[in-house]
Amino acid sequence: MAEKLAFAEGTFDGCFGCGTSNRVGLRLVFEREGDDVVSRTSLGREYAGYKDFVHGGIVATMLDEAMGWALFHLAGSYGVTHTLNVRYRRPVLVGREVVVRASIADQDERRYRLRARVEDELGRVLATAEGEWAAVREQRAAGV
Repeated sequence: MAEKLAFAEGTFDGCFGCGTSNRVGLRLVFEREGDDVVSRTSLGREYAGYKDFVHGGIVATMLDEAMGWALFHLAGSYGVTHTLNVRYRRPVLVGREVVVRASIADQDERRYRLRARVEDELGRVLATAEGEWAAVREQRAAGV
């Protein structure tokens, strides 16, 4: 059974990717499924780029957000994106449910390498990403 994930209330409420009080944000909700964090979502026309395609920057944001959740909830570390490489394979369509998942690929003392992907309802891979993240202290992540 999937475990619903969360941060302490108020920690990232304004976040564009997951913040519950960000009216224009994606409001992604994550669960843990084995060694992955997973979010299911459907994006509206306000996130479109060309016609019925979700804008590539929004797709990259979903992948990056999933990696951040994986880092915290799978490795217990706060972090910031150092590099993000995205490969777009098929368009993410407006109004269609997609699954975003991320996992930790490798780590050393202060760096983590993560992988993420977006899949459609049939399990086809729409986009993939690899990112390198630098660990930061909790106080720095919270802006203290």
